[in-house]
This record gives sequence, C-alpha cells and structure tokens, in this order.
Amino acid sequence: MIRNSERKKVIHCNLMSVFLAAAYNPRAAIVFHAPKSCSHIAHNAFWEMRLKITTNKYFNGQCDGSNLFVTGLADKEAIFGGEKHLKACLLDIAAVRKPEYIIVAAGCAAGVIGDDVEAICRETEASTGIPVLCVEGSGFMNQKAVDGVLSVTKALCQKLVYPLSGTAKNPAALAVFGINVIFSRESEIDEINRLLGLFGFKNIYYPPGGMTLKQLQETAAVSAVTAMGFIPKNLEAVRVFARQFAETMQISYINLGIPSSLEATYEWLSDLGTALGRKQEAIKAVEKERLAYSDFLQNITALLQGKSYILAISLPQRYFEPLPIIKMLEEAGLKLQGIIFCDELTTAEQLMHKKLLGKNLKTNYYDETKLQNTFVDLVITTAPKKCSRPQYCIGFRRVGRKGSENFLLKLAETLTEQRELVYENR
Repeated sequence: MIRNSERKKVIHCNLMSVFLAAAYNPRAAIVFHAPKSCSHIAHNAFWEMRLKITTNKYFNGQCDGSNLFVTGLADKEAIFGGEKHLKACLLDIAAVRKPEYIIVAAGCAAGVIGDDVEAICRETEASTGIPVLCVEGSGFMNQKAVDGVLSVTKALCQKLVYPLSGTAKNPAALAVFGINVIFSRESEIDEINRLLGLFGFKNIYYPPGGMTLKQLQETAAVSAVTAMGFIPKNLEAVRVFARQFAETMQISYINLGIPSSLEATYEWLSDLGTALGRKQEAIKAVEKERLAYSDFLQNITALLQGKSYILAISLPQRYFEPLPIIKMLEEAGLKLQGIIFCDELTTAEQLMHKKLLGKNLKTNYYDETKLQNTFVDLVITTAPKKCSRPQYCIGFRRVGRKGSENFLLKLAETLTEQRELVYENR
C-alpha cells in the first residue's frame, strides 16, 4: 500500500496536447511510443475538438486524425524493450506515408523501460532523410506539467527554422507564439491580425497549428516575434521561448498581451508603436480606434439608452472582472439594477468581488433566487441560468474594438428581439 507521504502530485499526461499541436499540420506524422490505449485517448480528444471547429476558416477540413500512429507497447516490450518496435514503425511511416516530418513522443512505458528514443529518431532521420523530431513526453512519468504545444513548437523551430536564421527578414512578417489558431475563435484571430495590420504586418504566423512545412520555414523571415495566450497558465514559459527565438534569429521581441478591453487595446497599440519605434503611428492608430468606436457607440446607444439590467456572476474574480463590463454598459446608456452572486461562487469568492466592486460601485447584491423575480429589461449572466427575463450569456474576454462592438451588438439583439437566451460567442 502506498502511504499518503509517498503519493505524488497528479500530473496530466501531455501526449494528447502533443498530438493536438500538430494534428492539423499537413503531411506531418505524430508517433506515440506507448501502449495503444494512449493513442485512443488522444484520438478521442481530437474528434471531440474537431467537431467544434468545422466553421473555423483556419481549419483544414481534410484533417481526420489519420496522421497519429502508435507503436503499441505491450508486456513483451516492457520486459525486453521496445526500440525495435519504434524503429520499424518509423521506417514504415517514412516508406508508406512519406511525411514532411515525423514527431515522436514517448509515453510512460517507454520511460520505465529506458528506451533510447532520441537515438532511434536520429538513426531513422539519417537513413530516410525525413526530419524526425523527439519532443518532451513521458506522459504521467514526468514530474512537472509539460506544455505539449510548446514542446512541439520548440522542436519544430530548432529543427526546421533555426538552420534558416540567415534568411532575409520581411518587415511585414511577424510570428505569434502561444496561440493555436485551430482552436481559437476565428473572430479573435481576425481582430489580432487587424490590429497588427495597422502597423503594416501582413504575414502573421501562429506556429505550429495547421502549418505546412513551407509555412514553418517561412517563419525564418519574420522581422519580429511576440507571445500571447488566451490561457495565462503557460504564458511565461512561451515568452521565454519567444525571446530565445528572437535572439537566435536576430530579430525583435515585442512584449504584448491579449488586448482584452477597449482601454487595453489602446495601451496595446501604444506599446506596439513604442517597441517598433513608431510612436506617431501608434498615436494615430489609437485615435482612429477611438473615433471608430465613438461612431459605433452613437448608433448602438439609440437601441440601448435607458434599458435596465442585472448582472449575474458565476465566475470568481480571477476569471471574470465585472467592472470593465459595467463601464462599457454605462457608456452605452444601460442602467445597472443590481448584482447577483450565483450558487457556483463560494462565500470567499463573493467577498472578493464585493471588495473590488465596493470601491468603485454603489449597487445592491442578491442571491440566485432573484433571477426568478426580477423586472429588469435584461439579465446578463456568465453561465446560462433559468430566469424570467431575456438573458444574455457573456464570455470572460473580448478582443480589441471588434470584440467590444460584438458584445453590444449581441446585447441589442437580445433586447430588440426579446430572445430568451443569446450567447455572446456564438
């Protein structure tokens, strides 16, 4: 029996994220040196995600998960080793599929038996001429959380991009690490591209998701690199790699985040202009964005002026800050009639919200039962709820000016059409 003192912290297997990072890259092959069950988990996750992104224009509809392979380690290999299995698997893939490159990740079993996966990858590459990249894996054996997307990105850049560091740089090309365009909202990527385009960036790459070998190699010509992330957990590690990429390729690193509100967008544009040494262009870009939003606001206010709403919060403060939303709604002419703390929030989480809101806002607070007995024009929620009034279910972020405009347009739709439920991000 394992004593409590011997229990290890649970670390989620990273093999699935390794596959999803490169699953949409045309003519790439991904190999798990692991039992068959490991591939089932990754393949099921692929199809669960695949069915949600069919309308994303950055998605290659031809990708069907058939580029995932597994060596199928079993009891015999656990005793005698599985290097021969891996070598045979890689040679078969090279001969039959003729991929542009192969990514290999070893699971727990390979780590336990001590297979020299890197050596097999080198031998296969030497004999076939096809790049074979070994990425950090080990599944649950690794005692730290491994970002599979970052592991794949590093391996691809080191093997396929760094050797091209002498390529002439294109001032209109930029690379963004940390965002997978395949699984991101199309509108958000479009808005980031639009904002970068204000400074002349036309060729914008988001390695490695969905990129061909040619596109990966084209990133050797970018004149600048940045790191962004919709999930902040691994963002610092991505930024460290982006700086290393910039140093290796002898290009500029620009420190940018996600422009997740109007004010953040104006600051984002100013920071970008400063980093590029183009402050005057940044000032003009900010003014242009302000004027465009002002014109939009005048039109939308005619539909929203004087309407009352109540805000129902089910997310803790670390995921959702209500003040920017309340300010945006106030500018559009809506009147806040109170805040509901939903049942999902703990008492401590409610107090954190009240502490921040109390410094900036005077309003009434209610529990979730108020949703069935309210006479406001609109209920705004962060998770769908049963309520007696038209409901607008919002997300926890909106990117750039277009994100704010979409927020208000969907809100107006909810009111004017008296819709029972409208989602901001659908």
